[in-house]
Amino acid sequence: MEGAPGKDVASRLSHALVVAAAVAVVSVHLLKGLARVPAEPGAGLAVVAACLALVVVQLRHSTPALRRLAPVVPPVAWTAVELAVGGLAVVPLGVSIGLLCLPAASLLLERRWIPLLLFGGSAALIELTRSGSVRDTVDMTLIVAIGGIMLYAVTTLALFATRAHAARLTLAASAVTAERLRIAAGLETDLSEGLAEVRGLALRGDPTVLDDLLAAARRTLAATRATAAELRSLSLAPEAASARALLTSAGIAADLRIGHSEPLGPAGTVLATVLREAVTAVVRVGDARRCEIVTGERTGQVVLRVVSDGVPTAALGADVLDGLADRVHAVGGRLTAGLEPDGRFAVEAAVAATPAPAAAADPPELRTVLGLYFLVLGTFCVKAVLLVPVPLLGLGVPALLVFCGLQIRFATQESPRHARLVLLASAAVALVPLPWFGRNWIGAVGILAGALLIALPSRTGLALAAAAAVAGGVITGGGAAPALLAAVDVLITCVVVHGVLRLVRLVRELQRAGAGLARAAVVTERLRAARDLHDLLGHGLTAILLKAELARRLAATDPGRGRAELRDIVRLAERGEGELRTVVGGGPRLLFEAELASAKAVLETAAIKVEVDDVPVPAAAGAVLSVVLREAVTNILRHSRARHARIATSAGEDWVRLEVENDGVPDGVRSPGSGIGGLAVRLTAIGGTVTAGPDDGWYLLRAEVPAG
Repeated sequence: MEGAPGKDVASRLSHALVVAAAVAVVSVHLLKGLARVPAEPGAGLAVVAACLALVVVQLRHSTPALRRLAPVVPPVAWTAVELAVGGLAVVPLGVSIGLLCLPAASLLLERRWIPLLLFGGSAALIELTRSGSVRDTVDMTLIVAIGGIMLYAVTTLALFATRAHAARLTLAASAVTAERLRIAAGLETDLSEGLAEVRGLALRGDPTVLDDLLAAARRTLAATRATAAELRSLSLAPEAASARALLTSAGIAADLRIGHSEPLGPAGTVLATVLREAVTAVVRVGDARRCEIVTGERTGQVVLRVVSDGVPTAALGADVLDGLADRVHAVGGRLTAGLEPDGRFAVEAAVAATPAPAAAADPPELRTVLGLYFLVLGTFCVKAVLLVPVPLLGLGVPALLVFCGLQIRFATQESPRHARLVLLASAAVALVPLPWFGRNWIGAVGILAGALLIALPSRTGLALAAAAAVAGGVITGGGAAPALLAAVDVLITCVVVHGVLRLVRLVRELQRAGAGLARAAVVTERLRAARDLHDLLGHGLTAILLKAELARRLAATDPGRGRAELRDIVRLAERGEGELRTVVGGGPRLLFEAELASAKAVLETAAIKVEVDDVPVPAAAGAVLSVVLREAVTNILRHSRARHARIATSAGEDWVRLEVENDGVPDGVRSPGSGIGGLAVRLTAIGGTVTAGPDDGWYLLRAEVPAG
């Protein structure tokens, strides 16, 4: 709901609705003042000035520029001015007491209950003195009450909508903080203890504990991978982006179309596994030129399709995916694989979608305003009954109950079932009784017109609301002037009712948007933690396993070097504990120089000769390139028979580049692993790039990131 810089649609719309409502309630008095100008220029202009002044003073509650004057002009002074202007317009100038609904709304907004009671009594006394009719006095006092309550409702909702929009980022930040604490608690239990055990065993420097150390490291690495998978389970999008990067690096054109809603919950884990394995199969076979990845929702299920044009891939058929089929079936889903009519090979998985989150309860402010709106409907009923002829009360009371019931349903349900029938029934009850029930029933037409503006597209709603106003004026009859005033009354009620109902929907929309933003922020935080677990802790534990295996082999032949490897394991475990704090937002960023030294040591431990050609790297770029370097080293160890490797950094005015290459690449390998896709997602987010692939018998990974 963002608008122009510094402003937002919610605030502008809220303010516009308040202005429209305030102008609407004074419009009749303004028109009557203008009509007095030819005969009584002074009195007519004074009435016009009073109406405009009351609108401006009323808007102080919702207009930021006027609210900033509060320290200069105390609220009590504003209230005194508003009461004085209203009193002068009503008593000396003879304006209807209906104009006093604006000061009444201000007293309501400022919670000045005793002055409000005194004010209402004074208005009733003025009307009783003027008309001498108790019924007319009650009728006009109710008009003041209805107008004041509706203005109060519109202003209250507008202020709440503005606050809700402004608070959405704070709510999202709070959700992220809560999720970070929850993640931290889980990591402390599952992973921190494992790292502490590895460090403690390595500190003993005793080769006899190496089997226990290896077992602890493997358990911790398995827990790390399981935790990362669980954290990724809310979202399929990162895995899809990773798959696209992997396909692109293998020279396969990737077409990615995401059509599902997130978060996914447990379905995300299963579908991510299917996507990863299916795309890996496409890359390994190596004959595809194009691959489509499509997600969507169908009859309560999330559907994933991976379609490629590789013929050998089709020959493999479902054999590649047998294990996945069992996993998909275990969660109540289905997986199919086979040739499409056009000869392409398709893998399709469908699992149950996560149920949509329950709708949040209306906030107290909204419930209060809805209660007041229902009170206004009740007041309208009282007004209407006062002037309905006694013989027609048997028809009037049921009609009132039906009309109010329809409006309550419309106000509480944004999209009521059979909405058109509800509007049609409301129109019949509002318009048909007009010739018999008299002028007081015109309010029903105004309420109907406001509902039409909400329920229908703008042009249609405006046209039908205008038609309802004209129909109301014509049906009530009594000549051109009364018909015009009746139409104006309809439009006034229409604007105010539309303001209340539109703001009710706006507040609910903002509430949903805020909840959605918080959910998206939580998903993002979980994905960040999962990515960091994989890129930081996972690679560190892999290095610990490598060194522990080496120490075990050296225990009998070279005990001194074996103990050195154990000291390195202590250092790696301590670093892992620090990186675990980084995952939950409590640790420092990675230093590239330290990571480079560690990478060189790990590769040399694996009997790989390493050539380093480096230049100083800025801290911000180094933190990202450290993650890339870890992934590159892990891929060398896992996916090659390397004997030589080269690590080089270079820098320009606004960029920094890292290149890692190695020999020993098996024939036919086009991509080292799905981790490259994760790196592509990470680097793309900061404006960087990563490429990987065979290069003249070696394998080259190149990453470039902004220097700042």
